[in-house]
Amino acid sequence: MSEALGGAVGRVFATAGLVMIPWVLYLSMSLPEKAMDSHWALAWVGLDSCEALALFATGRFLKRADNRCALTATAAAALLLTDAWFDVTAAAPGSALAIAIVMAVCVEIPIAVVCTVLALRLVRHPFPQSGTAEQESL
Repeated sequence: MSEALGGAVGRVFATAGLVMIPWVLYLSMSLPEKAMDSHWALAWVGLDSCEALALFATGRFLKRADNRCALTATAAAALLLTDAWFDVTAAAPGSALAIAIVMAVCVEIPIAVVCTVLALRLVRHPFPQSGTAEQESL
């Protein structure tokens, strides 16, 4: 990607982020405080399945010294932080909330931090390219 194109695409992404601010404010004032979701279990299973896939892929790529693990580690970190956020904010007061906080603080956030550190390390110091066919395949 050329520097000019990268700058233009970067401006589009930055603008999109800024445009979302009024949308988020609108949502914060217009959404109901309570909602019933008929697909609640499916949503949680889907989120946790994506986390499992991202962690598995990160492990596979890392085991093969494949730099693509920076991408999957980043995805895993984002998914884990999202899971922690929704676990805590959706938990009922009492023991469910306490368990959600403990899981977030002791499991989800630390793993997300490890994934983030791994991804940042690989961006700065990638694995040497071996050029083998094995690394090219999934």
